[in-house]
Amino acid sequence: MRAVAVISVMIYHLKLQLGGGVLLAGGFLGVDLFFVLSGFLITQILVDEFSKTGQISILQFYWRRAKRILPPLLLVMVCSLPVAWFMLLPSELERFAYSILSALFFVSNAFWFFELSEYGAQSGLLQPFLHTWSLAIEEQFYLVFPPLLIVMLRCWSQRIALFILMGCLVLSLLAAQWLTQEHSALSFYAPTSRAWEMLAGSVLAFLSRSAPNALRGGLLDKIIPSLSLAVLLGCIVMLDLVSIQHPGFVTIPVILATSGLIWFMAPGEPVTRALSAKPVVYVGKLSYSLYLWHFPIFAFGRLREIGTPGFVDMASWVALTFALSITGYYLIEKPFRFRLSVKPFAGIVTMTLVPLCLLCALIISGTIAPTGKLKNLAALYGENEIDNTVLAQASWGPLDALSPDEDIGSWNALRASETEKTALWFTGENTRKVLIIGDSHSKDLFNALSLNSDQFPNTEFARFNLHRKSLQADLELLRAAPNFAASDTILIAPRYYREYRTALATMLSALKGQGKTLIVAGSTAEFDVGGAQPLFDWYLRQSGDAAALSKLNTLAPKFEDPVARARNADIQEIAEAAGAGFLSRRSLICDDSPKACTIVTPDRLKAMYDDTHWTLAGAKLFGQRAAKAGWLTSAP
Repeated sequence: MRAVAVISVMIYHLKLQLGGGVLLAGGFLGVDLFFVLSGFLITQILVDEFSKTGQISILQFYWRRAKRILPPLLLVMVCSLPVAWFMLLPSELERFAYSILSALFFVSNAFWFFELSEYGAQSGLLQPFLHTWSLAIEEQFYLVFPPLLIVMLRCWSQRIALFILMGCLVLSLLAAQWLTQEHSALSFYAPTSRAWEMLAGSVLAFLSRSAPNALRGGLLDKIIPSLSLAVLLGCIVMLDLVSIQHPGFVTIPVILATSGLIWFMAPGEPVTRALSAKPVVYVGKLSYSLYLWHFPIFAFGRLREIGTPGFVDMASWVALTFALSITGYYLIEKPFRFRLSVKPFAGIVTMTLVPLCLLCALIISGTIAPTGKLKNLAALYGENEIDNTVLAQASWGPLDALSPDEDIGSWNALRASETEKTALWFTGENTRKVLIIGDSHSKDLFNALSLNSDQFPNTEFARFNLHRKSLQADLELLRAAPNFAASDTILIAPRYYREYRTALATMLSALKGQGKTLIVAGSTAEFDVGGAQPLFDWYLRQSGDAAALSKLNTLAPKFEDPVARARNADIQEIAEAAGAGFLSRRSLICDDSPKACTIVTPDRLKAMYDDTHWTLAGAKLFGQRAAKAGWLTSAP
């Protein structure tokens, strides 16, 4: 069963394209299978210990957990650190150091929730230690569960303890479903939303003692294992994390199927024989090492590739994962787990932990800086900033300068700042007052226009953030803002997602009849080449020649997202039907005659720091083009 879980997770993280989706879209459910197995095995060990001795040794329990968890984890960290130092950019290396520390202290579920919830965060597939969130949840559970189990077993019978655990399971499931509906990302990483899965295993462990033959001995023995495996594999093949509310009620079939396999498998039964085959069992023994190694190898592999990784690349990642897992299993995992006594184990672990934590602290403090990648790319990039995170942070600078009491950053793409909600930015009496509203794309357009304010005479600009997931509430805040009351022109400039028709109609309906001139800015040009780098970086690294940038703008149309481009006609139609004006943001970037899109400015600087957002250099150029095109020249 461990083999099924880990192979499913590995294939899911490869993201092998299949039709319009990926192979094993529900492979992430392998982690849920692990949680049930863990709850079953750990509880079984603890209850057996209590039945034999009348007590549970907490120290022995955590000693066993340390032997199981730490040696392979530290091995992967020690091997990954020099690779990270050589490959990662400054912002990436700092995040990597934080991720190491959060994994060591088993709080990485919280760390990655906050890190990946930040707007514009780098893809999770490029974070070498993202997968340690599940280890953190397990260890958090096992900080609480054994002491509570001791109290229950001392105060009540195992039967009552079983009912208490069943009640906790139901409460955790209900809490998971509620939280998933309210905040799916938080629920995914929350230990409370995963506790019911481990408690399902715990309940099975209690039942295996109090009613070991329940439901067994009849037709169910023949039906349930095959049915459970079919349900489990069906969910792993078909369920898509984006389209389901997980963890919650939709996860119940996976947990029941896992429980069915645990309960009904027996010697001689066909599914049991299949899962007991020596190769499958061997992969199961390697499962912890495979889980630890695969994600950093896959992440570093993606970071190393220029463009989209191919099948050969992914096959080499898998081969390396198995090679390192097998090596680590025999050289580190087995000896540390079964042969070393307390003193040598503690000595070796301490001698590894201390320098590892120290190195991470030095990286975070800036004392140790990445050199490998920077040295290799510095000459190639010339005056261009290599680290796109730095460019992204700089793009919030103009708004930050207008907000002396706030530190404006990417969070301002998710909610309005206090300065936007309460301050009046407009100061002139006889000026046109343009309020630009939307998400981070409105920030880009604000930069473009405000950085060229001298080319828009008698015009002032302000900005207010609206987020599509809190649109109604944000519109209420907008209408109460001083800048809204003072403005005469509202320029709507968000990124247009799948629900853009409804969102745009909502905005136009809420703002119509307010005595404002309404103008809708169409979608910006968006580009995608696959892989980890945006178009500029992908092309520069692929060519290896800065002189080749002169050709990039004419090649860029081949990589433009046709969906974003096609939406502009629909957006214009919606705007005009509502009596609003329309301005084409795409025309500031792309010229269809001759075909060219500006990825490189005339000064040979990046115009975009990712697939959709403008750098300050790009915004400055696009604002100049807007002025030349006669934007906002008519009277409000």
